[in-house]
Amino acid sequence: MMNNLFESMNIALSMSQYDKLEKYYSFLIDENEKYNLTAITERKDVFIKHFLDSMLIKNSGVEVAHKTIIDIGIGAGFPSIPIKILEPSIKVTGLDSLNKRITFLNQLVQVLELDHCAFIHGRAEDFGQDSQYREGYDIAVSRAVAELRLLLELVMPFVKINGYFIAYKSIKTKTELDDAQNAFQCMKSELVEVQKVILPDGYGERDLLIIQKRGKIEKKYPRKPGVPKKNPL
Repeated sequence: MMNNLFESMNIALSMSQYDKLEKYYSFLIDENEKYNLTAITERKDVFIKHFLDSMLIKNSGVEVAHKTIIDIGIGAGFPSIPIKILEPSIKVTGLDSLNKRITFLNQLVQVLELDHCAFIHGRAEDFGQDSQYREGYDIAVSRAVAELRLLLELVMPFVKINGYFIAYKSIKTKTELDDAQNAFQCMKSELVEVQKVILPDGYGERDLLIIQKRGKIEKKYPRKPGVPKKNPL
């Protein structure tokens, strides 16, 4: 039955991929009490709200195969780990400010036997200034982390010129876009498209914001930890 829901969204999973999602779900629920990873625990809810939702990038028009992807505020692995299951050729870097989530993710990729996944404990403000990571990724993703004008400053320094940031949003998209006009300019970025997706079985709507980086960002961005949130662009 779950497979039908994925197929209804034009996402075809092999038995091996579906098996990995089952293992992901089991491990997530087993470890959730220890790490406080998600408030969503019912099986169908997790498969649609976390797994299927994460995989919507497949229909975004942005090619992900063989790309390097950074997930800012990766949390319990969404959206980048389901994307990795769907498209094994990608290389994933996940950044999170809570070390316990990094511990969970390192265990998770062993359980799921996923390669080319690295997880960093830290803040985007710091690592966005690090030459090892700055402008190092084809695609950045972020899901339910912060409002757009803040996200742009935290995320876009990681993205290569002409690369993409795909922001997963579900409410207040228009307001956030209006508020983010200055941030788009400062981050040398352009909104390519807002894709509205209706999830199956009455699970609501999702907006995918497709944002492309058009030029080099000034070295002063991202600003020091705490400043972007306190004084957004």
